[in-house]
Amino acid sequence: MDVYKIPLTKKAEMEKILAMDQVFRLSITIKDSSILGEDGYQLLLLEGNQDRLKVARDELSKISEKLEESKANKVREIVEKERQDVNDSFGSIFG
Repeated sequence: MDVYKIPLTKKAEMEKILAMDQVFRLSITIKDSSILGEDGYQLLLLEGNQDRLKVARDELSKISEKLEESKANKVREIVEKERQDVNDSFGSIFG
């Protein structure tokens, strides 16, 4: 899972990249930087096919930077916990 730091001023460019044929087929999660207690940027998490990730990495390198590893790990943990909570909720509904 790649985690990118996208400045709010680059949101339109990010959306264009995410709409690209090879990129929109990835698993895409967008979070506000406030989950890290920071302001001014969005967090973009991408998962999927390595060839498609390469296209996304090449395009995103023009407008963003990868989040430093310690913060990226924290974001991954938060997202995984949210996903698990959703799965648990569905389990209790359909359980």
